Amino acid sequence: MRGRVAGLGVLLLASATVVAQNPEEFARRQYESGMTFLQNGRYAEALKDFQVVIDSFGQSAVADDALMQIAVYQLDVAHDMVAAQAAADRLLKDYPNSDSAPMAYVIGGRLTIAKGNAPKDVDTALASFDRVPRLFPGSDAVAAARYYAGNTLRIARRVDEALDRFRRVSMEYPRSIWSARADLAMTATLVSLDRAKEAFARLQRIRQQFPNTPEAATALQYNTILYRLYIRPPAQPAFAFSGKYVGAEGSRFNDVLGVSVDETGRILLGHKQGVTIFDEQGTMVRTIAADDPSAFFVEQRNKVVLVRRDLMVPDGGAPVQVSVPQSGRLPRPVEEIPAVIALSNGDRLVSDKSQKTVIRYSPQTKYVAPFLSNTNTERMARSELDDIAIYDRDAKTIVLVDRDARPIGKLPLKGTNYAIGDVRDLTFDRLGHLYVLDGDKPTIYVFGPRNRLVTTVTGTLQRPRAFAVDAAGRLQIFDEGARRIQVFQ
Repeated sequence: MRGRVAGLGVLLLASATVVAQNPEEFARRQYESGMTFLQNGRYAEALKDFQVVIDSFGQSAVADDALMQIAVYQLDVAHDMVAAQAAADRLLKDYPNSDSAPMAYVIGGRLTIAKGNAPKDVDTALASFDRVPRLFPGSDAVAAARYYAGNTLRIARRVDEALDRFRRVSMEYPRSIWSARADLAMTATLVSLDRAKEAFARLQRIRQQFPNTPEAATALQYNTILYRLYIRPPAQPAFAFSGKYVGAEGSRFNDVLGVSVDETGRILLGHKQGVTIFDEQGTMVRTIAADDPSAFFVEQRNKVVLVRRDLMVPDGGAPVQVSVPQSGRLPRPVEEIPAVIALSNGDRLVSDKSQKTVIRYSPQTKYVAPFLSNTNTERMARSELDDIAIYDRDAKTIVLVDRDARPIGKLPLKGTNYAIGDVRDLTFDRLGHLYVLDGDKPTIYVFGPRNRLVTTVTGTLQRPRAFAVDAAGRLQIFDEGARRIQVFQ
């Protein structure tokens, strides 16, 4: 036993000597360990490594990089704006001349626009982005700053200015991955201007110059969506039944709540017994059991959350009550929740059916504020830009608002070349087209810019109940006649 203790002491002493003699090398190893954990989705372990670098090796060459990774994690994964701001502020204070400092300004601008997109917020965010090329003209972060400036202008609907910023990224940094991301954002912007066909050349450039990247995969998906909606018709239907089903023949899914496709391509079907998950090939993986849920949604990191009465129940987590504070009284439980959507910053929009309101909650289900009043809705959808489509059953219209509930427009149920009888479901694709399922016909209508009808989907549908659009624009439609999901492409 003494020998073991002595051996352990020698080992610890040797390790301490290595660290003391070469702290820079050890800091680099710790940072690389954190990056490996980060890439594998083991965020808690990654944060531990980054924090060790900052606390124990604050003067090393990678300390600023570790702090930047923490800031990005808090912003993009944890949606903890306070923690992200604290990390970015510390980065600028402690490492103002480091190569990570320019990205701190980028993070600061992103945080500003994540908190609000009022004109003053847009101006503040743009100022933060514009500091990067002025203060650090040779930094790789300049391309990122210009990309996010374009995206901020796109969110603010200053589309001509957004296009100009995206073009500058592509022209000035043609070999940077930010150039590919700018071209993807430009594609979505062109679609919003009803100029979709101008995007094909840019998508092809991404696939040729950045092969085997996530951006190239996204470019192919965008290309497929645009071809299907704008090139294939009228000679061929935009969509046709592929002959593929999700779910085994004879499946008995009752009282279907909805269909969703997460970022990994998994297909989720909500029903009376819970949520059944299928892989990309349509093979059932598992069922998250629940007793008669009223809704479900998928959060960041593909976490499934079910809704039962006044509770939100995350998969593998503890239930959280959904309530509204009342002056001088106990909070009122929100007991009838037919729909919930998660915004890009993690906030949740909850339909309170009994009060005919939509309420905003934090990612932790803490009450924030009313979002929309006098709205009887069972279906909501969110676009990539956090535009919200809400079907108001009483007004018989689809209301379009931005993430701060500012009106964008309305889509009436009757218009040029279409008449929708019964809205069963609605969703956006990744390029902002709005898809509306009419249970009466049965038909799915696809709307583009200015609520213009782009195409319709009919075919073998019998009694469609719910549907989703995947990353490549394929339709995953649950049909009560077939008792399973049919794939249209």
